[in-house]
This record gives sequence, structure tokens and C-alpha cells, in this order.
Amino acid sequence: MSVATTAEPPPIAALTECVVVPRFIARASSRSGAEAESLVRAAGVPSVLRDPDTARSPSSGTFQLWREVLGRTGRADAGLLAAGQFRHGQFDLVDYLMSTAPTLGEGLALAASHLHLLSSSSTLSVQEDGDEVTVTYGILRPDSELRWVVAEFVLGVLVEQMRNSTGRALSPLRVTFAHAAPPRTTAHTDRFGTAQVEFGAGADTVTLHRSALRLPTATADPALAAIIRRNAAAFPPPRTPAAGPVPGLRPAIMAQLAEGRPSLATTARRLAVSPRTLQRRLAESGTTWRAELDAVRRECAAGLRHAGTGSAQRAAARLGFAESRSLRRAMSRWNAQEAGRTAGAAARTTAPPAGQQKPQPTEGTPTP
Repeated sequence: MSVATTAEPPPIAALTECVVVPRFIARASSRSGAEAESLVRAAGVPSVLRDPDTARSPSSGTFQLWREVLGRTGRADAGLLAAGQFRHGQFDLVDYLMSTAPTLGEGLALAASHLHLLSSSSTLSVQEDGDEVTVTYGILRPDSELRWVVAEFVLGVLVEQMRNSTGRALSPLRVTFAHAAPPRTTAHTDRFGTAQVEFGAGADTVTLHRSALRLPTATADPALAAIIRRNAAAFPPPRTPAAGPVPGLRPAIMAQLAEGRPSLATTARRLAVSPRTLQRRLAESGTTWRAELDAVRRECAAGLRHAGTGSAQRAAARLGFAESRSLRRAMSRWNAQEAGRTAGAAARTTAPPAGQQKPQPTEGTPTP
């Protein structure tokens, strides 16, 4: 378990996960360290196995990691199998927030309110209704074709966390998934015990009897809980990222700049969608791949000018241009666009309102 040492981290500009999440997925889905290394490299997140526990990784990389896992294992139940490898402490502060709380109910509430420590692309909500309490998992990439494997993984880990906290072989009353039923559900029975498992339910949930909230945690520790909560408070929820045409698009482009010229196909792979789907979403948002790539390059170029970059050739390489001449042409275009916007804004400011004529000089007033 790592301990926070900073007062407040910088705001997270895009959807991310703590590196402990993709690290766990890679190791739980591999038979060796070399295989885990191969998985994260193929997913475009090669550093997650070595980064410190407080580092963040793009959510798009985690989705791509799941794509690699599914492709290599050929197992539709890969998310549930990975969840079965969970051991307390592998998800850092969130695990200890649950296990040191006095009751399961308070532990669940703490986990839900601090889920951003693990993922800024996911949500958990706890709702009581009569004799039942339902924990609902939400994701900020609802149209992802890989949502199903992520949902099965998250709910599988959540149940394991509840069992660890209470020290009991706890089975939910009911587990529901938004996706359609797979051909085989043996892994679901193995993971969720006697729970009734439903598919095509419109939401991903775990439902418990209300009395389960009062179950004491087996490792409740008020003193340690106070320390854990103070450390968790040092990492507030990230600011909502600026709206964009596709979540994670710009970080995916930026990650490719230093590697060479970004491409639509590679970006789509990082976002776990097809190139055609990416083009369609961009068109629906009134933009294009070329425009988004140009915007990212322009933003990065401004940062390089501010920080100083050395040679023009080096700056061109860092922005994914093959040569400095291409960068100069792009900068000339950006400057012309900025000049046009500035001139347009000035014209709108000085022009008289529609329907009014420009005031004429009165008698005795010198004309310019």
C-alpha cells in the first residue's frame, strides 16, 4: 500500500486509470511476467508494470489491454477469470478504505465516493430500496464494444472485496448485466455463488439484502481507517475533462506524436473502436480526423515554444512531422488562422448593430 505525500495532484485532463488497474489485469491474465509485458506493450501502455502506484494511465489503453487479453486467451469470461485473481491490497487505498471501515455498508459508501482513485472513467452508486441495496456500476464510455468484459470484471472484483472485508463467503441476492447472455455462464456461477444472474437488464448491478450493510468488517481498524481516509483525501476527484468529440481522442493522439506520425487506424485501436466508428463519431461532432490532429499539434507546439525545444527539426519530430519544413508550413497556417479570427473579432466589436448606420460627423466636427 502506498501512502500519499502530495497535497493535491494536478488535474487529470482525460479519462484515466491508476496504473494498478491495468497492471493487475495484465498479470492476472498472464502465465508469466514476459507474457504480461507483451500484453501491455501490445496495448500501448508499456510502462504500467514499472510505474509507481500513484501514476495514471489512459483509460483507452486499459480498453485496448482488454482487447488484447480477449484476443490472446480466446476466453469470453476473461473479465471474471481476472477478477478471481484479486487479493486484498492490489487496488491500493480503495481496498483499505473498505477493509478498515466498521461495517460493509460504510465500506461500500467509501469505495463508491473514492472510485476516482482507481478510475476517472467509472462510477459506483449505492441505493437502498426496501429490504434491498443495489450497487450500480457506470462507465463514461457507454458505447464501447468492450463494456461487457469491463463490467463483468468490476462486479467480480467488487464481490471479492466484499467477501474479503467481511470474512464471509458472501453471495449477492442478484447480479445484473446490461449485455446479452453469453453461450456459457459457468464462470458467472463460480464468481457470484448463489446469486441470481440476469442479462440484458439495462444496467450492471450487484444487489444485496439490506441487512448485509450492517455486517461488521473482519479487519475494522478505526486508527488505520483515519490514516487511510486522510491519504485518500489528498487525491480529490479530477476536474471534468473538457468536452471533446470522442473521449480520450486527444490523449491518444498525443501519445503517438513522439513515436512518429499519428494515424487514424492507430488512434482507433488505442480507443478500442474501429476506424470507421471513429470517423463516424468525428463527423457527428462536426469535425474530422485531420482537424483534431491539427488542433493537438497546434496546442503542443504552443507548449514547446513556451518551454524551449532546441532545433526546429527536434520540435518537428516531437510533433509527429517528418521534417521541419512541414512544421513551418503548419505554423504559417495556424498563424494565418489566428490572424483571421482576431480580425473577425475586431470587426464584430467595432461594427454598428444591424440596422444602424455609422454615425456621421456633425457640423464643426473635424473628419479624420
